[in-house]
Amino acid sequence: MSKLKIKICGIKDTEVALHAIDCGASYLGFVFFEESKRNISLKNCRDILDQVKGNVSTVAVTVNPSIIELNNFSKMDFTHVQLHGNENLDYLKKIRDKFDFKIIKSFGISNQEDLDCIETYSPYVDFFLLDSKHHDNVPGGSGKIFDWEIIKNFSVNKTFFLSGGLSIDNIESAINLKKTNYFDVSSGVEVSEGIKDKNLIKEFIIKAQSTIL
Repeated sequence: MSKLKIKICGIKDTEVALHAIDCGASYLGFVFFEESKRNISLKNCRDILDQVKGNVSTVAVTVNPSIIELNNFSKMDFTHVQLHGNENLDYLKKIRDKFDFKIIKSFGISNQEDLDCIETYSPYVDFFLLDSKHHDNVPGGSGKIFDWEIIKNFSVNKTFFLSGGLSIDNIESAINLKKTNYFDVSSGVEVSEGIKDKNLIKEFIIKAQSTIL
């Protein structure tokens, strides 16, 4: 498998963004979903991107984005867009044909059936992201891990990010699944919802890096 890649999601300020990069994060995620405590405005995000551009992959995390929204992300030079909505195959193809950024498609996982449809998306995306599922169909993860036994025999011809409740307490076990080297963390490096903690970010990345050696 490829080298360890850590994505710190829900970035809201420059200081945390630069700290995450210094600690070894490969991706920074910026949430554009008004109902989320991690939501960020385009203006504030532009200010952060001006400071980090070229030093890390940047991900616009969104739900059922319009073409206008995607155009904004493209103008901001995001390297990736992460989709958490009900984007169908036709729309994914349209995004792929129109824009240069790479596409991460998120799937909520709670049982084997949730994995069955993933392969059909493969021609239109660059990465998958497997997350815990909200049972009330709220977009995004629940901040809890799902049963990793479900993906024990999962095989797909795309790299996937493992997400959902990752923290310093379980990242070693996640890596030792040997299913992926791409990991997405948000609430696991926060002191309260939406508020990142620099020490937790550092400890999480150090623990991940020491595990994979």
